[in-house]
Amino acid sequence: MSNKVFFVTNASSKTGSFIAKLLLEVGKYTIRLGTRNPSKLSKFHAQGAEIVHVDHSLESIIEAFKNVDGIYIVLPALIQNAEHVLMENYIKAAKEANVKHIVYLSAMDVDVKSYHRHKEYEQMVFDSEIPYTILRPTWFHENVVNYHATSVKKEGVFRTSAGDGVYTSVAIADIAAVVVEVLTNPEQHVGKIYTLTGEALSEKQVAQILSKVIGKEVKHVNLTPEEHTTLLKQTSAGWKSPEEFANALVLLDKNKRDNLFNVVDPTLEQVLGRKAISLEEVLVTNVSAFKD
Repeated sequence: MSNKVFFVTNASSKTGSFIAKLLLEVGKYTIRLGTRNPSKLSKFHAQGAEIVHVDHSLESIIEAFKNVDGIYIVLPALIQNAEHVLMENYIKAAKEANVKHIVYLSAMDVDVKSYHRHKEYEQMVFDSEIPYTILRPTWFHENVVNYHATSVKKEGVFRTSAGDGVYTSVAIADIAAVVVEVLTNPEQHVGKIYTLTGEALSEKQVAQILSKVIGKEVKHVNLTPEEHTTLLKQTSAGWKSPEEFANALVLLDKNKRDNLFNVVDPTLEQVLGRKAISLEEVLVTNVSAFKD
C-alpha cells in the first residue's frame, strides 16, 4: 500500500463514484471519499475506502483533507451562492491541509457564454498556488440516457433545441480514467488544462445510433428555445431549481446549435493511450433504460 492519500469530493456523484471505483481497483493507495450521506458509499467502505462525512462547512472540509496528497473536486448541483461558498471552502481547506495537487472538474464552455461559474472557480484554483490540473469535459454521453430515456421509451422521440448543430460528447468512464491517471501520476500533468471530448455528432446522428441500439426508430424533434424552456421546466420538478436547470440546458443547446463544441480534441486519447469510449458503447450498456 502506498503512503499516498487521495480524496474524492462529492463521491456519490456520477464522476465521483466512478473515480472511487477505479482508484480502489488500482489497490495501491489510501482512498478517502467525502459525502454528506455516508450510507450511499457503503459498498466502497467494504472495499477498503475511508468514508468521511463532509458538510459544506470549512471546519469539516479541513478535517477531511488532513494528510491528503491529491484531491478531486467536483461541485454538486447547488444554488450558485452556496456553490461559490463551497468552492471557496475547498480551496481554503486544501491550503490549510497542505494538499499537494488539485484536480478540478470544470467544463469545456468556460470561454463562451454559459450558465455556470467554472471560469471563476478555475481562477480560485490558479490563485491558490497549489499545483493543479484542470479538466474541461464536454457533454456527457450518459446525458442521452438521463434526459431522453423516458420520451424515447414512451414516444420514440427526444426533444432538444440544438437544431442541426454538431457537438462533442464524452463518457463518464473516460473522464474518471483521466482523473485516476492525473492523480496517480501528477508530475506529468501538473499545470495542464485538458479538454476532454469523445466524438462529434448531431442530434440526427444520435437518433440514428439510438435506433440501432434499441432496435426501433427514434427521431429527434427540434424545439424553439422557448418551447424547450417550457418543456424542461415541466419535466425537471425534482431539481432544486427547475428554472435554473431549464435555462442552463437551453443556453447549452444554443451553443451546440452554433457549433461551438464541434471539434474533437485528441487530449483524452493521448492521456489514456487508447480510443475514447463511443456513445454507442454507452447506450448499449444502458439499453434497458429505453425499453419497457
